[in-house]
Amino acid sequence: MPRRGVPRGSGYPRGRGRGSHSNDLPSAPVSLQQGPIRGECHALCPAKEEAERARTQELSRFERPLANAPALVPVKKYRRAAAGRDVWDPLELRPAPVLLRTLRHLFTTVLLWPQSGFGAWEERGSTRAAEFLAVYHFVNDRIRSVRQDFTVQRIEDASLVTALQQIARFYLLSGLRSAQLLVCVKNQQDWSDKLNDEQLASALSQLQVLYNTHELAGLNHEDVPELKDAGEFVAYDLLLHADRPQAVAWLLLKLSSKLRGLPMVQRALRAFVALQTDNFHAFFVEFNAMTVLERAASLRHYSKIWTRSLHMINKGFGKQDRFPLEELARWIGLVDQQSEGEGGELAESLCNALNIQTQRHPPPPSQTGSADVADSWEVDDLSDQVASLTVTKPPSIGFAQFKLAPLNDEIDSNTVQQLLQHVALRMENEFIENGSTTELIMG
Repeated sequence: MPRRGVPRGSGYPRGRGRGSHSNDLPSAPVSLQQGPIRGECHALCPAKEEAERARTQELSRFERPLANAPALVPVKKYRRAAAGRDVWDPLELRPAPVLLRTLRHLFTTVLLWPQSGFGAWEERGSTRAAEFLAVYHFVNDRIRSVRQDFTVQRIEDASLVTALQQIARFYLLSGLRSAQLLVCVKNQQDWSDKLNDEQLASALSQLQVLYNTHELAGLNHEDVPELKDAGEFVAYDLLLHADRPQAVAWLLLKLSSKLRGLPMVQRALRAFVALQTDNFHAFFVEFNAMTVLERAASLRHYSKIWTRSLHMINKGFGKQDRFPLEELARWIGLVDQQSEGEGGELAESLCNALNIQTQRHPPPPSQTGSADVADSWEVDDLSDQVASLTVTKPPSIGFAQFKLAPLNDEIDSNTVQQLLQHVALRMENEFIENGSTTELIMG
């Protein structure tokens, strides 16, 4: 009898084991006490559930084929298991290959729903928050159903690793997209960062267990295709909990030296150390070198960084000092480090939220120059005279002054959301360059 938690076979065989296809006749409901159950449903939704939901008109619009989306089909819903339930019908459980096919359908078909914000990031202004939320909640529910089928059948092979990796990427991407789209309070009522993070943390935690299990079985990451990205997901876990030293310490205790030495893990650890030591310049250096999804995992720490960094700056500068707002925006990651003359309004908004005094420069005097314009367009130096009429944009809109009033302990949530939206939108161009949503999630 294989030891509990150790993968069957010699190398996480894909699509085999307890979730494999069986040619046996359909069996009666099986108790979990009898051992692992083999799912016998080879559709994305059990026939009984599909018929019942069709009869009661409970099929989602994402499950009904359309002329422009003929691939839409019913997908098994998540249902919370009754307390103490240990009897399951194999005809209602999908084997591992079908579960992976279900995820592929969700991420390559449903997620590309028009105006949802997942399928066409480059089409600025075309996304509707309501469509994003509708697609997200549908996919989230079906993902939970997929994970439930894995758990009931006790499938712990390579197929579960693949599924959890795709699921974790989906939740990271959803969190980033919510920061870009859901600034309106009305939309936020249908979205929960906490619940999204809980699903993400659960997937990452389960992945760490699987990674540890395979190492106990003597397998190398390089030898198992599904495990070659282990460093990526360890890094996500570290970044997700970078504000909790005890959680990071516990995770590091369970990591092998090989995993700890991977480049993405090392970068996440440097970001963690920078955050814990208030070395925010070092944090932004690491942030700028991260992938899109690593940044998505790190955005949650920006509010704390902004608050603590401005409190430190307030202590270090005197009342007579005037700090250009654009320079401040670069210091605290509101704009790119190479930008010039940008971010003044953003820094001003952040300062006001913390009760740091700001002052704008007076507007430059208008230059009509009508008396200097030549009467004839044939004058040789006309271009010079016209150029003299151009008003040069000032290098800074204003400055911040410190120690003039007590600082607020926290930034109000509305300001945080608006500033995070700006930072998240800056990442969109890089996302487009890295490929489509499907490529990002499926790996």
